[in-house]
Amino acid sequence: MNECLSTSCHSSASGSDNVSVFLLLIRSLLMAQCELTNNQNYPADRTAEAMEKANGFFDFIIVGGGSSGSVLARRLSDISDWNILLIERGTDPSINSDLPALLLLLQSTEEDYNYKVKPNDRYCQGMRHKQCIWAKGKALGGSSSINAMLHVTGTDRDYDLWAAMGNKGWAYKDVRPYLRKIENYHPDIVAKYGNEFYGTGGPLTLRSYNYSESGLHDILSSAVKELDWPYMELLNGGKYVGYGKVYGTIDRGIRQNVARAYLTPIKDRKNLYVIKSAQVTSLLMKKNKAIGVRVTLKDGRKVKFESKKEVILSAGSIATPQILMLSGIGPKEELKAQNIRVVADLPVGKNLQDHVIWLGVYLTYVNQTAPQVSPHILQDWAYEFLTRRSGEFATAGGVDLLGFINTKDSAAKYPNIEFHHSLMPRNQPFKANAFSKAFNFDDNLTDELNRINQESDIIMVCPVLLNPKSVGKLKLQTSKVNDHIEIHANYFDKREDIDVMLESLNSVRALLNTTTFKKLGIKLRPLNIPKCAKYNTESNEYWECNLRHTSASVYHPVGTCKMGPADDKTAVVDSSLKVHGIKNLRVIDASIMPIITSGNTHAPTLMIAEKGSSLIKEEWHIKDEL
Repeated sequence: MNECLSTSCHSSASGSDNVSVFLLLIRSLLMAQCELTNNQNYPADRTAEAMEKANGFFDFIIVGGGSSGSVLARRLSDISDWNILLIERGTDPSINSDLPALLLLLQSTEEDYNYKVKPNDRYCQGMRHKQCIWAKGKALGGSSSINAMLHVTGTDRDYDLWAAMGNKGWAYKDVRPYLRKIENYHPDIVAKYGNEFYGTGGPLTLRSYNYSESGLHDILSSAVKELDWPYMELLNGGKYVGYGKVYGTIDRGIRQNVARAYLTPIKDRKNLYVIKSAQVTSLLMKKNKAIGVRVTLKDGRKVKFESKKEVILSAGSIATPQILMLSGIGPKEELKAQNIRVVADLPVGKNLQDHVIWLGVYLTYVNQTAPQVSPHILQDWAYEFLTRRSGEFATAGGVDLLGFINTKDSAAKYPNIEFHHSLMPRNQPFKANAFSKAFNFDDNLTDELNRINQESDIIMVCPVLLNPKSVGKLKLQTSKVNDHIEIHANYFDKREDIDVMLESLNSVRALLNTTTFKKLGIKLRPLNIPKCAKYNTESNEYWECNLRHTSASVYHPVGTCKMGPADDKTAVVDSSLKVHGIKNLRVIDASIMPIITSGNTHAPTLMIAEKGSSLIKEEWHIKDEL
């Protein structure tokens, strides 16, 4: 073994079950590898040094060391004359986060903020306390340390719509160079497909999974081709409807979180100061000008840091609005209700958009050719991973095969549904249990999933609503920073969203009618949900009931600090990402998206940070090379 996976030696697994005990063994092996190589992967915590600096020493203060913050810290510290302070609420990503297969086990750990959606009778009815979980990464690299690693850039229409809303410089032709700037595809990919859509030489390594659920992929690709649906060797290539594989933020079987990609190569820069395990409680304001931040350090000390040039909020679509509102920037009436002095009356926390996923569509069959499950299967997987960086631990359950369809028009250029797929082989209950726990399934759904999985292999076909019409909001519960903000997801507020999700079943039924599926005996398996029992399982009424019980977030919240011109009363920042009416303050993260993109939002978020760093350099007369 030639590299240390991660410097962080804290564990993300908890509990007393066999899987958790086994993970402790894996962690011990990986920790031993770390100790042997003594390779410090991430920037050191420089809290003590930062405290010694006089106020005004830092040119830029970046709040949040997640995906966006890591990009900004790298790009702004490229300017050696600038002193950069990066403040992160978490610490280094854990060793467990390096293993792609463990992504679901990272939820509800110290690496996850573990937000919960406010209950609503329209959705999440099959979850414990009728609450969906919103996982958000709490570590350097942010959600890139716990997500599914899928790199999906969205469609050209997504960005052209942003520009059409008055955001000059954000059309597809403007942002495409920044998407390529992120990417480090293998040179063979660029040689084969060209560099119009695939970048090379960027910080973020993008590779295929060393191992994927080949059986699942073979079944689905065969059925898709039988139906003569579009099938692409590699997604993100300028065609937006069809099935195909996507590359991920993964290299040699190891997750490539954004902190590793952007910060590790420059971790010893003298002008980059990183403070970890620290919480920004509010902004320091001087009238309508941001001059710094208030911070609670790991040891409980409350301190202030001031900036000479700008404060940049990159804390994500939930924490960024909360910090703004606690600082007096937000909806006037909501701030007054919490006795917060109003600095600027702006629609912070509004325009919340998210991709809702349907987790109740199960296809079942009995795989007669599958090998007998070994009682030592976890050990076998571990050996394969530790010796070859391949096998089950090097993948994420087949999620790299995606389908993009349009339920209204099969010939349409743009999709309105994205299909995720996952295979749960029979008699591997640890997968079903991890899935149920991650998405907060109640006892009935958990038992139902396990019961079906004892009898059959399960192919989960999970439709994701790409262009939701329903819009939610965030709302302060209190004026205390440690009280989570209220999340009103507002899924299915618009009937059109329900209809599109139900229409996605037509594609599933088409697959069921293929020779490929029929030969294997694959069938659609309705779930036994007590409140849906009164409906015929072939009826739309049943499937709508199923949807309302098994809907969840795919963890793509955006839009809560919407980008738009000054005359847009729903906007918080302008096209330079400056907060309207506030000097020296920008928001650079997924919260600025005016409309959610048509696919996983991580790649667009990185693009926003790359472009945002260029905008800052332009403001301060530094030329940025693309």
